[in-house]
Amino acid sequence: MRKLTIYRHYFTDSDCYHEGVRQTSVGVQVHSTGANNPMLKRYVQPDDGRLGINLYGNSHNRPGVDVCASAYIGKLNDGTVAVYQTLPWDMRCWISGKGRNGNANRLGYMGFEICEDDLQDEQYFKEAVMSAAVNLTAHLCQIMGTTPDTVVSSYREGDALAVMDHSELASLGLASGHADIAHWLKQYGKQMDDFRGEVAAAMKEGVEIKYVDAGHDEEDWIKVGLMYEVYASNGGYTNLRELDDTASASIAQLRNGDRVRVIAQSAAWSKVETDLYTGYVMTQFLREIEEDKIPDGNEPVGTSMKIVIRDSERNTFRPIGECTMNIEYIEESVD
Repeated sequence: MRKLTIYRHYFTDSDCYHEGVRQTSVGVQVHSTGANNPMLKRYVQPDDGRLGINLYGNSHNRPGVDVCASAYIGKLNDGTVAVYQTLPWDMRCWISGKGRNGNANRLGYMGFEICEDDLQDEQYFKEAVMSAAVNLTAHLCQIMGTTPDTVVSSYREGDALAVMDHSELASLGLASGHADIAHWLKQYGKQMDDFRGEVAAAMKEGVEIKYVDAGHDEEDWIKVGLMYEVYASNGGYTNLRELDDTASASIAQLRNGDRVRVIAQSAAWSKVETDLYTGYVMTQFLREIEEDKIPDGNEPVGTSMKIVIRDSERNTFRPIGECTMNIEYIEESVD
């Protein structure tokens, strides 16, 4: 499984954040800054002890700036590459600009900026674009429940896919006329189809996300992408809801011990997926499963496992029986 740390540093001083338009996300816009400055502090402020101080006061986190991305990828003050989330994922960003067919932001595209350098450092390209950007995009696709090649909408000029760069969106009339990031990919023999292919591979492999709030220590983080189990304090069940709101409709009832995979998380709510459903559960009712307790299909002969049989035909996880299974032999399968 791949790993990615996302530092949350919301642009609370920006006009975009104060406008605060919430919407359903349908896609990801991949952008680069078009300037030779790979340092995150140029765009992301205030300093959190990792970024460094922008001495010129020209970051994107200030009033009067008409650009505000959902996230930024670039170098910290120590030269390492990092990802900073600057808006809630469901908040409309200001990054695409308007084209003849509309505005990708208003259509529901999130967008992140990769801080360009002089486009001559292949190692930085690999770390920032083909690693951090790919893994971030895979995570965002998982949050949306989509794939990189999913068609969001169709136009006379072609299909708008769930993952596109600025130049592709511009060619569809959904963004202003910019060449990013195609010009950067071209330097190293890549195209957006290669990028989308890498995102699909990352989704298949899995991406474990660590969310760290800006200014907090690395130890104060939340894991995303791992298995958790339900732990309802009343010993009964907790509701899996359609939205992150206690007034939202209940999709199913999760009982103690039920296992879910967390694909997005805040202090209050977690977006999770089960074998049957995807929805929201209160974070307080989840606890991480210790790795040695997760069956992986390689349990030794003689292992005893209790199997709980649950009703999968109804909108519930009500148990309808259980049995105990002893593993007496292991037979290798041949594909």
